[in-house]
Amino acid sequence: MTLPEYMRKVRRGMEMSRHDLAKELNVSFTSINRWENKRVAPSKLARKSFLDFCKACDIPIPPEIIAE
Repeated sequence: MTLPEYMRKVRRGMEMSRHDLAKELNVSFTSINRWENKRVAPSKLARKSFLDFCKACDIPIPPEIIAE
């Protein structure tokens, strides 16, 4: 599983819109859209914010995501 696939899975699992996730990560809707559609990779800071969000919500992070 790639980070964009995992982001979409987490977002859908939490029944969040892209706008909702963007607010949680303090980024734009456009950024979330581009990341999920694999047009642009998230920056290291954005990636860390997303993984911190997952940890705060007790969402397990697959080892392949951590290793990326």
